Amino acid sequence: MKQCFGVLRIILFSVVCLSAQAAGVRLLASSLDENLEIAARRSGRVLSEGTKIQLKRSMLKLSSEYGDDVCKLVREGGLEILEQGIRHGDEFWKCCKAVPGASRSLALHADELLPLTRRIGNDVLLLESKVPGSALRAVRLFGDDGIPMLARHSPEDISRFLGYAAKADSPATGKLLLETGTKSKNPSKFLDALNWKHIMAGGVSAAAIISAYQVSDGLREAVKNPAVAENIIRSSLAPVRYGLYLLLTILLFPLGIKGLCRGISVWKKRKGQSSGT
Repeated sequence: MKQCFGVLRIILFSVVCLSAQAAGVRLLASSLDENLEIAARRSGRVLSEGTKIQLKRSMLKLSSEYGDDVCKLVREGGLEILEQGIRHGDEFWKCCKAVPGASRSLALHADELLPLTRRIGNDVLLLESKVPGSALRAVRLFGDDGIPMLARHSPEDISRFLGYAAKADSPATGKLLLETGTKSKNPSKFLDALNWKHIMAGGVSAAAIISAYQVSDGLREAVKNPAVAENIIRSSLAPVRYGLYLLLTILLFPLGIKGLCRGISVWKKRKGQSSGT
């Protein structure tokens, strides 16, 4: 009798395990279907049942190699991400995981972006996540060194920097635009200070950049307002003033010590004379 109960328990346990396993498989299949549908819409494609089965197999294989993040990245990057993932392997998935927002750009332009990221770093991906398609343009306009600077800015400002730099009268002026805007206290205000009508008509010059920087950082207002000018001059000269104080202290300190010693010597001499008398 006890043996019968033992066998029955084993059978019931097996049934429960199989049911749980079947439920997990159905949940996984449902999740794969949902991710594929979203990815297909992002890629503008309609999938047949046969294609869905093949893509599910690819997703399961890639997930076993690179983790569960693959399904989420497929949602973000579209169906092309599966093709590029199989083609480029570890480096591609590492970049997608580092900046998931750049997954779509990587799915479409991996051949260009992967070497760029290898050379410059993840700022390339950060830039792409903010403004897709901007990294290659930025390298052409600002060089490799411009990518980390440009990636700090908001998507709106990135687009404006790229647009204005394309109108610069020389490559050096384009780089000056980005460097000055990044140095500005308020980059958005700096870009606002540029006269876009003049830029569209005659391009961006170094003089226009300097003028916009003066306006955005309050230097132009100093000419009109003496109080503002006084504050700017005072703050800019403060380090120089304190440095002069320190230099004078260093120079005069030996003289002060020497005078003190001489005074003590005279005082002792007079004290000795008064004692003798």
